[in-house]
Amino acid sequence: MSERGSGKKLSASVQVFEILQSQISSGVWKPGERLPSESDLAEQYGVNRLTVRVALQKLNALGVIETRSGSGTRVLEFDLENYLRTASMFCNVNELSGSVAEFRNHIEIECARLACERADDADMAELERLATQHRMVWMHSDSMEHELWQRQLADADIAFHEQVVHMAHNKLYAYAFAVARGPIYEYILSSVRKWTPEMVASFRLDRRRDIHYSIFESIKSRDFTACQSNYAAMISSYTRAEWAQPVVG
Repeated sequence: MSERGSGKKLSASVQVFEILQSQISSGVWKPGERLPSESDLAEQYGVNRLTVRVALQKLNALGVIETRSGSGTRVLEFDLENYLRTASMFCNVNELSGSVAEFRNHIEIECARLACERADDADMAELERLATQHRMVWMHSDSMEHELWQRQLADADIAFHEQVVHMAHNKLYAYAFAVARGPIYEYILSSVRKWTPEMVASFRLDRRRDIHYSIFESIKSRDFTACQSNYAAMISSYTRAEWAQPVVG
């Protein structure tokens, strides 16, 4: 075991963790392969089994490995996007809410532009399904408790926009959205909560107000000018005190 260049001594468990992490990321142990036993690792690194166990627990928590009783420890296919999405729920949403619209105007609209260029038929079919799902939630507002309806609408909303990001086929943009997903979701939900049951009952989501379906249609037709206009109008609508579905533009 060694010390960092800064002179700060790392605990033995942290050092073992970093060695294992490096070996897994470099492909010494590949997804699906079994790690040596705790006893073997302890002997290899000159530490006790408890030290190894603590290091393995950290890797388990990160979703890098999986330990099962009786079958040992195996390396997992690490899903960074899912990890970032989960971690984003621990962000200080109130602190970040002022940045959401700016983030969406830059990242999501750029992803929509790339989607117009890169999306394939399977991407389009999934986006249409999610746009239709969002519309169906709107139409069934009277068949469920209002707070549940609000959450389902926010769920359908963010699922649609996450798909737009995936259709850009750019991993870094997908990771950026995964980090921001928690604050974006809470921002959407806070906007949806402005709709009282009476407002929902009196509102008709027709073609000129179904902004999500219009965004889908503009991406499908590879018309980024229309897509950008609709996307920007939708993002802007969330910032208004009296929020309403924007008219398709």
